[in-house]
Amino acid sequence: MVVDCLFPDPQARNAARHLSVMNTGFHEKVLQLVASVAETDEVLANLELPLYECQLLDSIKTVELMIRIEDEFGLKISPAEFERENWGTPRKIIADLESRMRVNV
Repeated sequence: MVVDCLFPDPQARNAARHLSVMNTGFHEKVLQLVASVAETDEVLANLELPLYECQLLDSIKTVELMIRIEDEFGLKISPAEFERENWGTPRKIIADLESRMRVNV
């Protein structure tokens, strides 16, 4: 990745990668991950879809989503700091991840 070449320091590289992601379709990438884990494209059309109430996410799928978010964005979310209320809908997941990325930059 170009960011790796431009920023040899891991911390600077992660900050640059986060800014790059924020500027290049971050919402769409998050929604694609959620849709893949939830196994439905409905999350793409309805940002207020109640993921846990509709049983599209459960504890196993939430951990899978955390892993995929870390792989895609380099953002590690431990189960200990996870709050289900903050991930109740696709919109809430996007907002939570944006907040976490701002803190980590």
